[in-house]
Amino acid sequence: PQIPDGPVAEGKCTKESARTISQTPWAQKALGLSEVRPLSQGGGVTVGVVDTGLDAGVAALKGRASGGGGKDCAGHGTFVAGIVAGAAQDGVGFAGVAPRARVLGETVSGADAGALAGGIEDAVAGGAKVVLVAASATESDARLQAAVDKAAAKDVLVIAGATAGDKGAQAYPGGLSGVLSVAAVGVDGKPYPGRTGGQSTGASLPRVDLAAPGDRVVSVGPGGGHFTGGGDSVAAAFVAGTAALVRAHDPGLSAAQVADRLRATAARGPGAVPDTRFGYGLVDPPGAVGAVSAAASGTGARTRTESAPALDGTYRVPEQPPATSPAVAWAVVGVAALVSLLVGGAALVIPRGRARGWRPGRLG
Repeated sequence: PQIPDGPVAEGKCTKESARTISQTPWAQKALGLSEVRPLSQGGGVTVGVVDTGLDAGVAALKGRASGGGGKDCAGHGTFVAGIVAGAAQDGVGFAGVAPRARVLGETVSGADAGALAGGIEDAVAGGAKVVLVAASATESDARLQAAVDKAAAKDVLVIAGATAGDKGAQAYPGGLSGVLSVAAVGVDGKPYPGRTGGQSTGASLPRVDLAAPGDRVVSVGPGGGHFTGGGDSVAAAFVAGTAALVRAHDPGLSAAQVADRLRATAARGPGAVPDTRFGYGLVDPPGAVGAVSAAASGTGARTRTESAPALDGTYRVPEQPPATSPAVAWAVVGVAALVSLLVGGAALVIPRGRARGWRPGRLG
């Protein structure tokens, strides 16, 4: 069943799904989540989820979820919380990005900037170090910007979808300074089908920092079972989970430094960045967690060795790059770093040169 993209009419609550996915969903494979598990699982980090509520009794979240009134009629809040922190279970293919992180639900009703501001404020007050705003407004106001600014002052990273609706219009708080704004990509690597407005040119283009899977995504829903969903708010959940991984692995990094690392290590297309549709590229959980600075390592390069499903879309580059290309250099450095890790216990610097063709970002 499909999870509703936001609140539903009274009395139309989403029913429990009878479906359970035994295979690993494409988004988990595309992001290389199995690679990052030995390094970080988000333990000790609380992620605030500002959305339709939270069913804390769902098996994948039980014991690590609170708030949201314990209810989620629409199911969207539970769905994105599962992407952030759903635990692995026997016989189940789905798992969240940061399966040991905690989630704190903050319920908002409607697309109101003031309500979203209150949700951010409450999540920060509740101890969240990352706040995912999965609900959105079409306009901002002074209180919403102030809530984002206060979160930054408290060393909290706010993440939200870049657009909302089927026209690709700028969503808020995703359009505000201080927020990591995320756009969805489909299974084919192209912009999420609903983001038609994002293909236009001119001043109306939404602000985008990163891209992440946001099409035919699998997660949990209210009452149990698996659902599918999509859109920029779903993509933002993958970035929020990745931020939790980084904050758990490198607690000394500030919220701003975590945001910089996510942008710097993103898997990029062949063009200049930031791109108007994908920002700095596709979020790279193994690359972000395993990254070290160029100053510390002598190079900002990294790659990964395990193949992943190709995203044959806008960001594809040749699978067999010329011997002089940066991709080959990244591969060589990645192998050398892996040998160093195995022999001397050095920090992991590998993660990403994906078979799908997105090239690794550089952290310098």
